[in-house]
Amino acid sequence: LFVWVPTHAEVTAPPNIIVVMADDHGQWALGAYGLEQIETPNIDFLAEKGVLFQNAMSPAPVCSSARASFYTGKMPSQHGVHDFLSESAEYDANWLAGETLLGERLQEQGYRTALIGKWHATTDSKPPQPGFDRWLSYDPFKAGWANQYVHSGAVSFSSDGEEHSYTGVQARYLTEEASRFVDEESDKPFFISLNFTEPHAPFAGLPERGVERYRQGAKELTRAGGASDLRARGQRTTVPQDHVEQLAQDLAAVSLLDEQVGRLLDALEGRQLLQNTLIIYTADHGLLVGQYGLYGKTNATDPANFYEETIRIPMIIHAPSASMRGAQSRGEFVDLLDLHATVLDFAGNGTVDTSYGPGKSLRPLLLGERDTDWRTAQMAERGNLRMITDGRWKLVREYRRGERN
Repeated sequence: LFVWVPTHAEVTAPPNIIVVMADDHGQWALGAYGLEQIETPNIDFLAEKGVLFQNAMSPAPVCSSARASFYTGKMPSQHGVHDFLSESAEYDANWLAGETLLGERLQEQGYRTALIGKWHATTDSKPPQPGFDRWLSYDPFKAGWANQYVHSGAVSFSSDGEEHSYTGVQARYLTEEASRFVDEESDKPFFISLNFTEPHAPFAGLPERGVERYRQGAKELTRAGGASDLRARGQRTTVPQDHVEQLAQDLAAVSLLDEQVGRLLDALEGRQLLQNTLIIYTADHGLLVGQYGLYGKTNATDPANFYEETIRIPMIIHAPSASMRGAQSRGEFVDLLDLHATVLDFAGNGTVDTSYGPGKSLRPLLLGERDTDWRTAQMAERGNLRMITDGRWKLVREYRRGERN
């Protein structure tokens, strides 16, 4: 299927672009990365036919910081969102003032753009953010901040700034809305930032047909117990009594996402758009579901952790055949900043300047090039903590107030 691979410069037609970003989906919880107890055939298909990045990591393993980094192409120490932002008055601020968001840059390249699902890069999910022609996020003031994490039931949305409610399986609805945006009549290519809230807690309310599939396997996957030298942040971050049930719900949430990826692929193939669409599956950061005796992400411990399960994320890219050597596994260190640069590289065919951030386009790696000058270490930030790893050793340093060295 992928016999002829043109050079970078020969690829000229701007592709459609869909970035599917899961919420709290660690790399460990996916079949393509070796988890035998889970069924994710559609994402595995993307990995088999496309390019799987083995050492993809979050530049900031907490929701708001990671998403702000993806949309700005910058590290938290550059854009200023260092931690979780709750949509309440005490967190209100114009967090990304002065930043040009990814959607705005894509509009400049002639794209029509959509944000569907979770935003959370600032405290403003209800009003449409700059750079998006279609805005379907959440209305936290209607039903409370936690309402966006309801996997099935009634969810309060913001549809282009207007109140809108939906009752059902939320992930299915977001996928349907993505397909509707694809079908809008236009001669422009489209960009869709499709952001599911699965497998984020609560680990409850997933379709029973999925949960039942994993109850037995959850008993074997991560048994209760475990410890580390970091203190748990509280009782809520330790392994609960119903750990097996919650882990089964978590795995069912990942399979629910896999079903949505399959529906998305069918929608594109049925419209003869698959061969001109760049599809990316990734997550904001990882999650602990029993490992080390903990539940949660970087803030499950005090001080915060940079465990592999919290920083490693899936990153799987399926590109048009002329822009990809398929069936690849790449070992380079990559992150969401590189993904930002990659999207713009494809959109502008190499003409967009992304030097405002440290990310590098992954397009040469997608084409199968052997890069001996790629970075040999990966960094991440969270609040006043900094991490660097070369894959074997990891240094985490806490900087105290006023400390500069």
